[in-house]
Amino acid sequence: MKSKRKTIAVLGGGSAGFTAARTACKRGANVLFFMGDNADHASLCINAGCMPSKALFEPIDAAHHAKQHGWFRVEPKQPNELLAQIVRWKDVEIEKFRVHRQEEIRALAGDCFKMIRANARFTGMHEVESQGRRYEFDAAIVATGSATTFPELTGLHAVRDAVWTSDEILHNTEIPRSVAVIGAGPIGLEFSLRYARLGCEVTLLTTRELLPHYPAKFGERMAVIYEQEGVRLLKGRLVARLRRDEAGAFEIETEGAGSLPLLRAERLLLATGRHPAVDQLNLSAAGISPNEKGELEVAEDMRVRGSEHIFAAGDVAGLRMVVHHAHIEAEIAAENACSEGDRRWTKRSNIQVVFSDPEFAFAGMRYPAAESAGHRLVTASAESRDIGKLHLAGDDFGIGEFAADAQSGKLISAGLLCSDASNLIHLPAYAIDHEHTVQQLGNAEYFHPTKIEIISEIGDELCRKVGGQPFARAEE
Repeated sequence: MKSKRKTIAVLGGGSAGFTAARTACKRGANVLFFMGDNADHASLCINAGCMPSKALFEPIDAAHHAKQHGWFRVEPKQPNELLAQIVRWKDVEIEKFRVHRQEEIRALAGDCFKMIRANARFTGMHEVESQGRRYEFDAAIVATGSATTFPELTGLHAVRDAVWTSDEILHNTEIPRSVAVIGAGPIGLEFSLRYARLGCEVTLLTTRELLPHYPAKFGERMAVIYEQEGVRLLKGRLVARLRRDEAGAFEIETEGAGSLPLLRAERLLLATGRHPAVDQLNLSAAGISPNEKGELEVAEDMRVRGSEHIFAAGDVAGLRMVVHHAHIEAEIAAENACSEGDRRWTKRSNIQVVFSDPEFAFAGMRYPAAESAGHRLVTASAESRDIGKLHLAGDDFGIGEFAADAQSGKLISAGLLCSDASNLIHLPAYAIDHEHTVQQLGNAEYFHPTKIEIISEIGDELCRKVGGQPFARAEE
């Protein structure tokens, strides 16, 4: 007897939602793809995240590096139009990504793949409602993404319409005289540096040190680099009050060790993170209760806690808000939804990247977690100025540090603050994922001169510390 074709409802039209819908379709399911009210712009990565921000940074960084040695005079053809030109170019490039994605989605349309360009909410354990119509499903995948987090700051509500978030700053076309940035996560770090390079007076406020979740030397070194670039860092400061003066400038009162005068800035970027977008889903109708933080609790098989047939993937799952994870999570969710399976993804490297300049990248276990897991760590580090290709690229202030288990020699973690770190991190991450030792890392060939030699230098030193003998390396 032929088994009944499953109906899979996918809520959310972003990266995770598209991959979930496509995977379920390939698995032979009837797919109900609720793309959302903002269907054409549902993908955060394409429309308001990864791609548009990197498009903005590319010309800004190129001009900066061209001027770095002082040999060339690099000036925009139309100084008053510089940022507007960059934004227009960014918009053209992003539209190409958007069109390509919509073509991919439309190619799936058919008898077994229904696109609903509207939001959906649960009305029962196996039912959702959208635009007044109800749809039944066998399993559902929630992929509704994330929303900007607005913290409870005194005075924020009154000035909120004038505050930039990561959405508004992508469309800004005028370079302000000054910008205050609240929050030193990836968004705060990435945009504060670029606006300083555009000639703004930039102040970055953070309640902690930079890169607080990683070995301290990375945050300390990044602080030095940013201050050299002209970014004023106010660390360990809480925002006590926000307001705007008669001319529209922002006035920011802060609290912390010692007293500081009122901070004034023409523009304000709020970079305080994002949170899973679940408020409009009516989760209780599906028997799901978010935790005390209002978040879904999701297992490694992507099932939502308390349900066997409802899954979550991407930002809404809250595990790691990065797009490549969203695609992997969505594929796992769709496969398990279609087959009632329990496929999981065992993650060891968990790469994290901040697209600063130089970039910061980290893979593997953070030190406290590694020590709690019973690892006795041995570390080694290297300076980017000692790596010929990094030095020639103008990177004289970067640093790398890796950690290995002293007994087994297995690579446990790797951190890089250097030019092209986002690419270089993938070699040590692969070693961590496959439980390679530093001896194996030391046995690899590293072409000279290349930036990746920072990995060979750190790996070789680790290898010696755990009793190994790496190959001789080029030292020119």
